[in-house]
Order: sequence, then structure tokens, then C-alpha cells
Amino acid sequence: MIDVDALTVRFKTAAGAVDAVRNVTFRVARGEVFGLVGESGSGKSTILRALSGLTPITQGAMRIAQHDERARKRDVQMVFQDPYGSLHPRFTVDQTLREPLRINGIGQHETRIVDALREVGLNTSFRFRYPHQLSGGQRQRVAIARALIVEPRVLLLDEPTSALDVSVQAEILNLLKRLHRERNLTMILVSHNLAVVGFLCSRVAIMRNGEIVEERDIERIRAQQVDNDYSRSLLLATGGYQRKAVEAIGVDASL
Repeated sequence: MIDVDALTVRFKTAAGAVDAVRNVTFRVARGEVFGLVGESGSGKSTILRALSGLTPITQGAMRIAQHDERARKRDVQMVFQDPYGSLHPRFTVDQTLREPLRINGIGQHETRIVDALREVGLNTSFRFRYPHQLSGGQRQRVAIARALIVEPRVLLLDEPTSALDVSVQAEILNLLKRLHRERNLTMILVSHNLAVVGFLCSRVAIMRNGEIVEERDIERIRAQQVDNDYSRSLLLATGGYQRKAVEAIGVDASL
């Protein structure tokens, strides 16, 4: 579904050009959940923004299952880290969900909006509320509904639970797990939390300084079977993948 080949993203700064992403290559199969982990500033979120079309690429190529640019914009949707900053403060939930339908020329607005809210666990009483009238978890559910309402094939998740309370994190993770199963979505998850990555992802790429230093399936990550020194230090710094860490945030491991 996703083919990234020798991707480089360069930004101009006052001190000169900086390569936020350097020569990154990876592939994600249809229906797979792929994780990107690494310290802050390693280039994880920049890759998501490049895939979504929000950040131009400098070199390399990206292919996402089709060629039409308009279709790509609809097929690839993103959920951002901050549920407080990603929603327009003067838009009701109804307006937030209606706008992507209008932009993409999709009809049946009333039915789709009601169904989208129901799918993320919100009833119609939330439809005409403003973001300031919602909790952080409710806002993130609206952001997920906004991404899914155009029926994308790829969902990009940029630290979708890091700004939420622990109990709310569990609700959002279980929601994402269910949506992945029901819709067969292809997902890329950026996170610094290996327990979250281990709950959702089947493969993980570890990034440092804009490069992928190692790629492993989640079973090897759980067993701390990595070859790169930085990967080893990252696992040690975070306590590795621990089952009790998943249980601590209360996610339903049976999903």
C-alpha cells in the first residue's frame, strides 16, 4: 500500500539547510499497522507530513497504491497529536465533519456525519458542540471521525494518545484497534511509547537523526532482539516492551 524509496526532506534555516529526513526507505503492506519510533527530532512526524502532502519532499519517491493526486488526498488522512489544536475553535463538530465531505465532493452529508460520530463512540448530542465544550478524548474522537468520514485507505497517526490522560489513552487505542480490524485500514503510527506501538503495530522502524537505523517485527522488539546500538539504548531507556506497560494503560489486549 505504501512504498517510500530513498526519501529526503530538507528544510532551510537561518543556519543553512537541514535534512530532517535522510534517504529513508520502507514499505507497508495493505492492512498493516507500521510503527515509527525514536527520540524527538528524529524525523518521524516529518515522514507523516510528507506522506500526507503537507510537507514537500526534496529527493526520493513515495507511492500510495494509486496515481491520481485528488484520490490520494482523500485516501490518505492524518490524525494529529494535539486534540486541542487540530480542531477549528469556531467550527462545531458538525461543521468539522461536513467540511471534508464538501471538499471531496461526497454527498449524503447528514447520514455520513451521524454514522461517523457513532463509529467513534459519540452520539448525536455532540454534533453541534464546539471544541471547547469537549474533553481531550472527545476531541480526539472527533479528529478520528473527521479523518475516516472520507473513507480513506491509509490513516497516519502522529502520537494520537500522548496528549491524553492515561485512562483516555486506553479508550482511543481500543478504538483505533477496532477501526483497523473493521475497515482493514493501513496505518502508520508515530510514537515514543513502545507499549502503545506494541499494542497496535506488527512492524517497527527505529529512527535517529532523520534515518532509519533498524526495522524489526514487533515480536523481536518485545524480546529486545535488536542489532543496532542505538536501538538497544532506546529499549533500555524506555524499559523495553513490557506487557505490564500495556496493562497499565488499560487497553483490551483481546481486540
